[in-house]
Amino acid sequence: MSNILKGNDRIHVGFWSPYLKSQRGNSTTAKRIVSGLRAEGFLVEVFAYNEDDWDEQAEERMSSCDLYHILHFDRFANWVEKSNFHINRPYLVTSGGTDVNEKMTHAISRNLLLNANAISVFTKEAAHKVIATYPSASDKIHIIPQSIYVPQEVRKLEQPLPKGYPKVLLPAGLREVKDIFYVFDALLSLRTKYPSLQLMIVGEAIESHVEDKVHKYKGEYPWFHYGGSIPLEEMVDMYKWADVVLNTSKSEGQPIALMEAMYHQVPVIARQNAGNESLIQQGYNGFLFQETDAFETHFIELIENSRLNESIVLNGHAIIKQCYSIQTEIENYKRIYEKMMR
Repeated sequence: MSNILKGNDRIHVGFWSPYLKSQRGNSTTAKRIVSGLRAEGFLVEVFAYNEDDWDEQAEERMSSCDLYHILHFDRFANWVEKSNFHINRPYLVTSGGTDVNEKMTHAISRNLLLNANAISVFTKEAAHKVIATYPSASDKIHIIPQSIYVPQEVRKLEQPLPKGYPKVLLPAGLREVKDIFYVFDALLSLRTKYPSLQLMIVGEAIESHVEDKVHKYKGEYPWFHYGGSIPLEEMVDMYKWADVVLNTSKSEGQPIALMEAMYHQVPVIARQNAGNESLIQQGYNGFLFQETDAFETHFIELIENSRLNESIVLNGHAIIKQCYSIQTEIENYKRIYEKMMR
């Protein structure tokens, strides 16, 4: 453990995440990284800046740290502006998907990025976007893919699940960028071929107009289900239920739900975007689509061709196990921390 020592003490990391309690991608990312760091012997303080109160106790905890690791630059930059917080430690910024895809040029985000000691992103495409916007930051950028995180304590799913076949799971927060109705008409069409097809959407209700539409469809279509926000510890049962996991997002950083699906050996079909392309090799470990006609074609292939289905499942599971391990992810962050402390 000597390689994480600062003098005679362990490096003390202050980890800033927008969310920890709500069931969002940022929460999963934060819990995974913090768990991995602690397992490697780091001291870690955590503050959920969009959920927790910034009081004297929180300030004292975070001020005791040697360096800061900040998740989601746009949300954190906005919090800094509102709270009048001054960063007085070396810091690493880890970017998710939405901030790189949509929030890159905000003035407060720009300052946070350009003054960072290091910037990490999940994919090559995200790195290219940051460099294209801020060429002077190119020497600070590190590509660190996310890893799969399965909680040590897995709980049984509390809610009953609908019966039918095929069963389609769409894990996504209820917000516009996730575009959860994108293939609704295609699924409606597929119901003529598969009359017992069931769709289950699970995720945090974030934008009220999307939530309202979900409840409207739920009332009109008996096969359209919304399971609400499911704790990560209960999602294993949800993946066991599913025959196909779907992603319809307009943009993604690196979708944790697809990684979890592959790990739990469920075939995936995802809308074509940079984040999904970083995970899926077409026809090898999943399918990508842009037009809804292509979605229908790939869906039928998966359901009708058991040999293809099995091959995609096995390849997806193998890729996640081989390329997206928590040990590799934490080792990469450890190297950055050590460089920041020199």
